Amino acid sequence: MEQQLRRIQLTQLEILKAFDSFCKENNLKYSLFFGTLLGAVRHKGFIPWDDDLDVGMPREDYEKFLNLWEKSAYSKKYILQNKNNSPLFTQTFTKIRKDHTTFIEIESEIGCYHHGIFIDVFPFDKAPNGFLKEKLYLWRAMKYLLFCREYVDHKSNPLIKLISNIILKTSTGEKRIKTRKKLYNQITKYQSYNDNFHYVHINTFSGMFFNYDKTLFDKTIYIDFEDESFTVIENWDYVLKTIYGDYMQLPPKEKQVLAHHPIVIDFEKNYEEIGK
Repeated sequence: MEQQLRRIQLTQLEILKAFDSFCKENNLKYSLFFGTLLGAVRHKGFIPWDDDLDVGMPREDYEKFLNLWEKSAYSKKYILQNKNNSPLFTQTFTKIRKDHTTFIEIESEIGCYHHGIFIDVFPFDKAPNGFLKEKLYLWRAMKYLLFCREYVDHKSNPLIKLISNIILKTSTGEKRIKTRKKLYNQITKYQSYNDNFHYVHINTFSGMFFNYDKTLFDKTIYIDFEDESFTVIENWDYVLKTIYGDYMQLPPKEKQVLAHHPIVIDFEKNYEEIGK
């Protein structure tokens, strides 16, 4: 298993190098983020038990990335995937998957979209300050996340499950798609703000409640990660403390586990090609 995990990590590193080159060519801002940023700081590479690789971008750069990637040579080898081009995909962010590989998780919609080994690309949005404006923003963001996932997380408390199921059942088909687009427009309309805003990460329920300073992506530096250096936000210490607290402290052994639970892995074939 250790050899397989390391091979997954090295494939993800390959995708990251392509993404990094693409961003440099197109003058796009990004940073290693979440566990990948933690790994860079604490381990100078992947967290040893991590099978995930995360980067974050300001929404404006993220949208440019989406528009430009498909026109680039990178798209021939690395598949861009999100809710727009894969309707059964259940996330608000984008994955870049390596073609002719397979990484199928327990909860995956097998056969409904590409299932290659991937990295996650998360947009960060500008959100308004002010109690009422923030609460309205969070409500819209939570509904948007629900309409992208189109299922209720089994870990949710009973009240959240009840409300979420009612919302989903009363908005189906074309109505759900239209509502999702409307919500998207509402939560991304603050990108032109220059003063009264902060950054948020609306791609997970728990992540929505972390507020990041409006200078988050203003300055970046390079940091060693595995065999190369990649871009990170200059104030990485503030971000890691915000997310993890005492981030240099290793978690207990029982929590040193994979982020994903793959049931099928292949490094040379797409899922459809396996067994042919």
